[in-house]
Amino acid sequence: MADTPPPDSPDAGPMLPDAVALVPARGADGGAVAVSPDGEIGELTPDEALRLIEREPVMLVHAGFTARRIARGRAFREAGPHVLDLLELFAFVRPAEPCLPTAEGLARALHLDPGETPEDQAMMLREAAAALLRELQNPRLPGRPFAARTAFRMAEAGWAWGPGVMAALRDALRGAAGRNTTLPASRGFDIWNELPDWEERPPLPPAGSLPVGAAEAQARLAQLAGEDAEARPGQIAFAGLTSAAFAPRERAGEPHVVLAEAGTGIGKTIGYVAPASLWAELNKGTVWISTYTKNLQRQLDQELTRLYPDPAEKAEKAVIRKGRENYLCLLNFAEMADRAALSGNAVAVGLVARWAMASRDGDMVGGDFPAWLAARLGGTAGRTGLTDRRGECVYTACPHYKKCFIERAIRKARRAEIVVANHALVMRQAALDQRSE
Repeated sequence: MADTPPPDSPDAGPMLPDAVALVPARGADGGAVAVSPDGEIGELTPDEALRLIEREPVMLVHAGFTARRIARGRAFREAGPHVLDLLELFAFVRPAEPCLPTAEGLARALHLDPGETPEDQAMMLREAAAALLRELQNPRLPGRPFAARTAFRMAEAGWAWGPGVMAALRDALRGAAGRNTTLPASRGFDIWNELPDWEERPPLPPAGSLPVGAAEAQARLAQLAGEDAEARPGQIAFAGLTSAAFAPRERAGEPHVVLAEAGTGIGKTIGYVAPASLWAELNKGTVWISTYTKNLQRQLDQELTRLYPDPAEKAEKAVIRKGRENYLCLLNFAEMADRAALSGNAVAVGLVARWAMASRDGDMVGGDFPAWLAARLGGTAGRTGLTDRRGECVYTACPHYKKCFIERAIRKARRAEIVVANHALVMRQAALDQRSE
């Protein structure tokens, strides 16, 4: 290994692998640009690059995508365990954070300069690896002992990044596993022992019935849009009109209804979020927003960041609710973790464990779960095997019930200001509310 630090020095730098950095070349013919550990730059034909990936340690971003870009129609074998995929390292160090699966995407996620050329990007890869490994060396990094145990299991399975990650977490591993760095077989992927229990809290009092005026809704819209936003008369009128839906009911069971239609690009989302959020705030109640597609849920979630810029506040006041089959099931994950060593899937299982520890809500379909990691689990079928398959939940009989992501989301939704859900969940909630009146 190049750049190997003194093993017990507290000031040792990251242990970078002795591997060629590789990015696809531009152009229709494929090929790659390679940078050696010594900084020597070379251009490789598709055949040369594919042979390198198949046989030698190489550092790249998204092995499958990179190999396809290099091959340009040529046949190639799947990248072997010696390939150092920086997406995997990023997902381990910064779980649940977004990163486009390209060299440019990685650079932007780490606030590095990707450069203008493939040569610049290839040289940047070692800088990115060093930055990520330095983050692991930080003793204030949350959850380092458990991260060390997870890395130990992944390294046992032959993870290419294992030696460098283990070196960066050496002190945390000793504290977690003892001086001889041995672990019981069950440790490393047992996230259920690390996740907090959800809390059963007393029900809130009924929401108030203060109205939201058109002028108030438009003022909240201006706040959400920001001072530098261009004036949109249609959006302003839309926000004022939809505020009428939040007028106090004159008779029980007869809500006010507003049917409004507006063209694409007018800004409908924050147009109705403005009066909805104001009503929830004034009346200490919850507004459920019904959507038809998961894409619309993601769009709404992004817009709600304007309302709740602080992630901690957003986690409490804005909840995305989906069907049970969208969330990680801890019981299914425990079964997969038990089989990880035998199935040869320990690296992917370790990355799922890291994600689950940092995930906002355990949503594997359209949430903060890395889409590229699904392929490592066996595609859609592998990811589905980890979610709560419809009709299989044993609820309170599950040993992980008090840690369950789904049950946690249900309880958070009861106290949130804004809940974004699909039509089926919204109608079910409306029926439950009607029954309780």
